[in-house]
Amino acid sequence: MKWKTIGLCAAMLWWNAAAAAQPEVDAVDWPAFLAEQDMCWKKLPSQWYEGPFLGNGEQGTLLYKLDDRTLRWDVGCSAAHDHRPIEEDDLAEKGAAVLNRGRHFIGHLRLELPADVTGFESRLSLWDAEATGTLSAKGGTVEWSALVHATEPVMRFELVAKGSLEETKFVYVAEEPRNPRAVRAGTLRVPRDEMRVPANPSPVRTTLDDGVRTAVQNLYAGGQTAVAWVEKSVGGKTMLWLSVKHSFPDKNAVVQAVEAVRAAASADQVAWVQTHRDWWHNYYPHSFVSVGDRYWDSFYWIQQYKLACATRDKGWIIDNQGPWLQPTAWAALWWNLNVQLSHSGGYVANRRGMVSAMSHRLDINRDNLARNVAEPYRADSYAIGRSTSGWDLLGSVGQPGGREPMDANLGREVGNLLWGVHNIDLEYRYWRDAELRDDVLYPLLTRAVNYYRHFLVENKDGQLSLPETYSPEYRRATDCTYDIDLLGWGVGRLLELASEKGLFEKDEPLIPVWKEIQAKLVPVHLDGKSGRMIGRGVKLTGRHRHWSHLMAIYPLLTLTPEAPADRELIDRSLTHWHSFGRAMGYSFTGGACVAALLGDGERAFGFLNGLKSYLQANTFYSEIGLPVMETPLHGATAMQEMLLQSWGGRLRVFPAMPSEWPDAQIHQLRGEGAFLVSARREQGKTQWVLVQAEAGGSVQVEPQLANAQWAAANGAKVKNDGEGIYSIQTSPGDWVMFWPRGKARPKPSVIPVAPHGKRHPFGL
Repeated sequence: MKWKTIGLCAAMLWWNAAAAAQPEVDAVDWPAFLAEQDMCWKKLPSQWYEGPFLGNGEQGTLLYKLDDRTLRWDVGCSAAHDHRPIEEDDLAEKGAAVLNRGRHFIGHLRLELPADVTGFESRLSLWDAEATGTLSAKGGTVEWSALVHATEPVMRFELVAKGSLEETKFVYVAEEPRNPRAVRAGTLRVPRDEMRVPANPSPVRTTLDDGVRTAVQNLYAGGQTAVAWVEKSVGGKTMLWLSVKHSFPDKNAVVQAVEAVRAAASADQVAWVQTHRDWWHNYYPHSFVSVGDRYWDSFYWIQQYKLACATRDKGWIIDNQGPWLQPTAWAALWWNLNVQLSHSGGYVANRRGMVSAMSHRLDINRDNLARNVAEPYRADSYAIGRSTSGWDLLGSVGQPGGREPMDANLGREVGNLLWGVHNIDLEYRYWRDAELRDDVLYPLLTRAVNYYRHFLVENKDGQLSLPETYSPEYRRATDCTYDIDLLGWGVGRLLELASEKGLFEKDEPLIPVWKEIQAKLVPVHLDGKSGRMIGRGVKLTGRHRHWSHLMAIYPLLTLTPEAPADRELIDRSLTHWHSFGRAMGYSFTGGACVAALLGDGERAFGFLNGLKSYLQANTFYSEIGLPVMETPLHGATAMQEMLLQSWGGRLRVFPAMPSEWPDAQIHQLRGEGAFLVSARREQGKTQWVLVQAEAGGSVQVEPQLANAQWAAANGAKVKNDGEGIYSIQTSPGDWVMFWPRGKARPKPSVIPVAPHGKRHPFGL
């Protein structure tokens, strides 16, 4: 049997030659489906959070107006950082890492018109990752298009100007290479003395013999950020190719940028654009999600688009802005939630290239992870601070009990690397990559746990206790739940990995140490009314947007609702956490994930809907006016948790579906153990579930079918464990399909495209 294909199939064939014949599954007309999820505009965006945005994992741009005759395309590059040495950091200064090694401004491209704009229409095609539009004025029009090439470091802008707008032109504006935190000086209590001294030199502009123009920022501490662009007029069309590159410690970014725009401008444009489109057309079908809700379907697919705009395979970790830098106090990586959440949706979505930057960057910066801790601990420990440069991950870390001089809270926030390594563990669990486990995960986790070993002390009850640390976004506490949860997960996971690797105490001398910590680590402190506490003697008594005291529940899943007492504790803790009035954006996404873990689809959906009021026209998000990336991306993760969960050796299909989503479809969502799951739900009932074994192995499946029948590849074995749970044993390439007993085996169909009508959910 063959896969039914309309447009592009919802999954790619990866079976080995020995695999049994593949089942037929539903198909997606991808161009038609994604066209219904596009963002559309009927008026000019006036803010960065309203307009079309484009990116290729490093370079990015977005459009908004400056006035009625001027539009602005931002020029961003995730690689562009300052590089002032860590030795210059003043540990008493808040945000020293951000100011010394954070992002800096580059410039922007203006579209200057000779008359006031009176009309605007635009569409961002998700399928082609291209923005197009029309500007109109009395007696004239401008038709324009823009893309950031998927595989080349070049943006291309086109315009055709007619009538009264015929003199419309592009003008590049080179900005001073200043830190965005310093630019915001004087607002939000950010002092004006945060300007770095000496300042970075002003950009130098040059025009080369062939018409290529450059604007080069040679940074004080070394390295270079360079923009090169070239403009051509062909048959009444103006075309501009622009590249922005950053180099460090070398100053050859300008050479790279000039070479890139020359190559792009001389290329066959039809073929050049097709290469860009091919990348995106291959990206989307790695998985499919539809919940039959026009708002949330569109939201989900815009986040899948945004994810690939913001990072790439072994590329840049997504920081708080991605490639669309704006004035902000947070122009760096934030490790106490933001980074981890930004990448969290790529695992279930089967998009490894969108999560691998985490493992790659942490791996290649191991020496700096050691430099982040005080000198006495560098021989065996790694840690990461609250905020670091995306380039080198440098940022001094506090320690339990405090480390002076350093901001009192920042100096005691020490668990963030363990959370980052948990993301690497997810990558390993979901793709079963033994090389990643042995070469990256295991050594990083070992040294992250080691850092805590230096500070554990035995209390009067014989328990291993931690001195005072900081629970992110709340306050300090001894035996802080954030740290106890992460450390407990870390030692438990190390013991599991050592067993997987076949290591014994003679091979790994730390095994007895890990066992001792696991046995003697002080338990998390609980309160009879509020549930999990912040730490010893510290209850949650007010609004707390972070779930730093609930880490064991989500995302670590070391506390799960299988036992009635644990379920009650999770429910009580969740209720108390959200009992203090209006939450912040990611409080809603975190609440949705915890509610989904409890199997409460209605409650999860209620939390998810709470996110709506925080989403801007283009699904960007800000807090106190400052842009941050993680919350909308994590909103897509929350949707995944409602559709598929994978923990405790079980795949839970449609585990937390609200009544508002009676019809849903998933294809090739990924679970732990490298199992791919496809399923269809109609009128609130599962129609079929397909589990494909990429690596082989055993897993339980809970398909929401109490009495299912099944078909399986020749080597796969299925056992009915009762209560709607089935155990399967597979070899690589095997599959098992479940459907309701008494019904015929499902036939493949075309996934319907539900038109949104006159107005798309996002845009203006």
